[in-house]
Amino acid sequence: MTGLLAQTNAYIRDAERQHRDHKARQDQVRRPVQLIDRLLQELEEMNLKGMKRVPTAYEPRLDEVLTLLSPIGSMPQLANIKVKVGIPKLMDALFAVEEALFAERHGPVAESDGEPFNSGLFTAA
Repeated sequence: MTGLLAQTNAYIRDAERQHRDHKARQDQVRRPVQLIDRLLQELEEMNLKGMKRVPTAYEPRLDEVLTLLSPIGSMPQLANIKVKVGIPKLMDALFAVEEALFAERHGPVAESDGEPFNSGLFTAA
């Protein structure tokens, strides 16, 4: 009986450790996503105003994003996260990084085969 209790306790401790590790990983990804979302919103506003290049005033914020992403791993999109580039180019890089973060957080996105779902049911619209 003691063996089963010890084994159950070991399973519980292992599950708690896995949960803590998973939560820590989620938290590690959450902050860069928040920063990227704010940057994308501001960059879109600048783009709509007709601005062409990312101002140098954004360098500290982009450095913060890069610092937060460094423990996560290397991504080729990080090379375009810099100032004095075209706003659309930086936005594309930020979207790609965010997509990679979401894939890491939630798993890869399932690709559609191009055929719409047809349930065979009719709706009364």
